[in-house]
Amino acid sequence: MGTIVTWPGASGTSYRTELFPIGTQFNAVSGVYILCASTSPDRWTALYVGETQSLYDRLNANPGAHDGIVCASGCGATHIAVMRADGDALRLLVETDLRHSLNPPCNKQSVPAKTIADILG
Repeated sequence: MGTIVTWPGASGTSYRTELFPIGTQFNAVSGVYILCASTSPDRWTALYVGETQSLYDRLNANPGAHDGIVCASGCGATHIAVMRADGDALRLLVETDLRHSLNPPCNKQSVPAKTIADILG
């Protein structure tokens, strides 16, 4: 077993992940992942949080086509923290809880002005 990193969710739930260097080949298992960088020994900062039905397909098959990986790499990501999470509902719940707590910079999405105007108006 590799290094375990525990991340806090906005709900107060703690999520245990296993840490791997970027480039690690994953199996086609369902999970939540955090692209991260070390800020000091045993301290990590989340750069992107995602979820997938297949860690292999999302992280290994064509990483250059994944905007989150491209952004996180540009921000200095060195590792991927992963946890297995079976089922769409559980994966989405964990991913959302972590995103809201960790506020990773590469998950920020701009909203087109037209959409904001439509909502307000």
